[in-house]
Amino acid sequence: MKKSLLLLLPLVLSTVTLAACGGNNGGSKKTTITLWSITGKNNQGQLGNYIKAFEDKYPEYKVNNVIQTGMGYNELKDAVVKGFSGNNYPDIVQCYPDHVADYLDYGKAVNLDDYINDPEIGLTEEDKNDYIASFMDEGKGYAFEGTYSLPYCKSTELMFYNEDVLLSLDLSAYDATINGGKALDANYFDNLTWEELFNKLCPALIKYNDSLPEGKKILLSDQKYHAVFAYDSDDNLFITLAEQYGYKYTSVDTSTGKGSIDFDNAEMKNLMKTFRTAADKGYIISKGSAGNTYTNEYFTANNTLFSVGSSGGVKYQFSDSNPMNVGVARIPHAEGRDPKVILQGPSLTVLDHNDEARIRGSWLLWKTMTDAENSLDWAINSGYMGIRSSNYENEDYKAASDVKNTEEKTLARLMAKASTYVSNIINETYTSPAFKGSSAARSAVGGLMTKVLTPTEGIENIDTWFSDAVNQTRLQM
Repeated sequence: MKKSLLLLLPLVLSTVTLAACGGNNGGSKKTTITLWSITGKNNQGQLGNYIKAFEDKYPEYKVNNVIQTGMGYNELKDAVVKGFSGNNYPDIVQCYPDHVADYLDYGKAVNLDDYINDPEIGLTEEDKNDYIASFMDEGKGYAFEGTYSLPYCKSTELMFYNEDVLLSLDLSAYDATINGGKALDANYFDNLTWEELFNKLCPALIKYNDSLPEGKKILLSDQKYHAVFAYDSDDNLFITLAEQYGYKYTSVDTSTGKGSIDFDNAEMKNLMKTFRTAADKGYIISKGSAGNTYTNEYFTANNTLFSVGSSGGVKYQFSDSNPMNVGVARIPHAEGRDPKVILQGPSLTVLDHNDEARIRGSWLLWKTMTDAENSLDWAINSGYMGIRSSNYENEDYKAASDVKNTEEKTLARLMAKASTYVSNIINETYTSPAFKGSSAARSAVGGLMTKVLTPTEGIENIDTWFSDAVNQTRLQM
């Protein structure tokens, strides 16, 4: 049974409200709700529209929309935590589950169950059925009973590939077993396993590329970092591999809320050695192992043939200076096991200022931002996934996702393909447990994965790398 958060809430004797962080707006009747986010420039206009819709519908509220320019999500979390001691923190903030686990430890995250089920301002049964269940369930995956975060910018990972050179490519001269001896096709890429990738496809592609004359090669080596395959997020790669193969990463005891570090095991170490061998052969690079540069930059310059990245960053997998037809498929998975892909992207969490009006307003702000109309607009134009089932059934969404309405070698065509594809893999997504220290675990295994994929790092030190990652995590638990 999950713990009750009431046991951890401190007795609040008094509060000091800072104008910069919300509260009653001077002598007026409006209550200010402060939102902190790192919304990108391309999506700030949409966010502004949703806020205006909220203020028009609920004139008793005003939103202080703070875009924390220059911050990443971890820095945003650190700023929130730092502000707790001086009551200088927002009412509602973009978050990842790991961040919410820390906010819960401070007794600041609000349980939103009463608002969700409120007969006046809560969700209707139709709304509850419309929000995608796995997205809503993520907000319940904490050590305490209740809902502590709400979906907003949801995304997953997709595999992008160079259609122009890979589709219809016949590699049977190099390995007659690839795709049953047939030319490469979309179905082959959509069902690719790590074993097939490293043992068959990568060796054949390198042999084929070596056979081509200069100026005709499909995989360029003009930059320091190049490989057949690129995976942008080192930490996501490690965590996803543990999930795909059924090896352990972390877990949480829901009766105590205490997390457990499980990734230091023989199976994960052996798997990491397999990936080191692949890196040594030029089969795979990651952001961390390739100069800390986003790997889409190598993909769009033909220095990789495949690129795994966020569905929320589809636009970065296309370059106007080197346009290509980009294919979209699920990421590789473990042979003989069901596909698994991470569910990511920031949610929103409401933080307690001991002010019911501000909590209520924060809830209503999220509800407005994600109503049927606004969530559809976000799904079509932001690059993030629709968080309502109705988004995918809407005719406007279908039109925006129809490849037939786009031209070849355009970003519009890639966006259409990605929009179509994410709806197909929602049921294959997973999340890892959130607890105090889970954010540190993610950072630690990301660093470990970087070392594994960096050939100059001595793989004989792998036991030490795992031990260091465990110790780094324990310091934050």
